[in-house]
Amino acid sequence: MKETGIFIAIFAGAFISICLPFFLSGKWLKEAEDKARARRIADAKMNARLLRLNI
Repeated sequence: MKETGIFIAIFAGAFISICLPFFLSGKWLKEAEDKARARRIADAKMNARLLRLNI
């Protein structure tokens, strides 16, 4: 009985660690791309302001 519990715990942990990234990758990747895009836009706006002020 103890061996079965250990096997199930190891199998469940391996299954979650292998499959979870595939389920979350699309959502996480989209959020990361959106954050990076927003950061680039903010940086470009700041650079444009600095160029207008000749700083």
